[in-house]
Amino acid sequence: MYDWLASEILAMPHSDYLTLLAVLVAAIIFLLYFCYRSFRSFRFVDGTATSKIRSAAQGHVELKGLGEWMSGDSIVSPFSKSRCVWYHCTIEKRKKSGKRSSWSNISDECSDTLFRLVDDTGWCIVDPDHAQVIPESDITWYGHNTDYRSKPPAKSRWLHFSMGNYRFRERLIRPATSLYALGEFRSIQNNATDEYIARQVEDLVTQWKQQPKRYLEQYDLDQNGRIQKQEWKAIRSAARREVLAKINSQSSEHHLLSAPQDGSRPYILSATTEEDLVARKKTAAYLSMTTTFLIFTAVVILTSLRPPFPS
Repeated sequence: MYDWLASEILAMPHSDYLTLLAVLVAAIIFLLYFCYRSFRSFRFVDGTATSKIRSAAQGHVELKGLGEWMSGDSIVSPFSKSRCVWYHCTIEKRKKSGKRSSWSNISDECSDTLFRLVDDTGWCIVDPDHAQVIPESDITWYGHNTDYRSKPPAKSRWLHFSMGNYRFRERLIRPATSLYALGEFRSIQNNATDEYIARQVEDLVTQWKQQPKRYLEQYDLDQNGRIQKQEWKAIRSAARREVLAKINSQSSEHHLLSAPQDGSRPYILSATTEEDLVARKKTAAYLSMTTTFLIFTAVVILTSLRPPFPS
């Protein structure tokens, strides 16, 4: 086997041999980078303590909770029409060149709609843009035209029969799914301005005017059936007190989870448990390390059999 490999390597044209070495070296560089990113991501996931939303510190945090829509929102996947908080849908078309075939992307639609992460202490807004998402559902199927997207299989399968020249993939996170999140957490103050308060007071006074017997009679101090100038001041003061009480009773602070400004820190949204995520990251890191070692060994053997630049 070794003698056959040596003869094949020695018989290769020099340009082909250099191309082979360049590809192997490029693969080593890529795998080393991937290994570094995997170990770094694993360290962040495994080494960051889980915080509660109400008491989370500003900065890079780990949260766990349920995914929910924002108030009044409803997100629907364009393929299966399933209700979800996040989706990523792609269509690829098969291209043939001789005996070879490849897939080219013709449609890529990823949800960037905000949703909420809720735990037993409160909730925060999640911006999924630029996140590494591990979905709850990941389904691939095939069809003969792009209209076939409306008929995804009931569940994902490991073995797909490639029937058709179009390949569809739908990745989903459905509402009420348990989520693991690692990203940049910050609180945003939502203070009411004087202009907003004044507008709310005018709106409330207008509502009271439409029901004078209910709201205005108590301010008709001289009981003459008309509201005088001083009485209008009292009405506006009462309306302002009610508006301020309502504003103070509402949350004036919102929490946001998004991609870290420091690109070296990971931003992860995962429908799998933290334990499974750690196991995945470790496996990916060790596999890339092993593959790197094997390719490096192959490069050493090749260069020992045939130096790339003989003197």
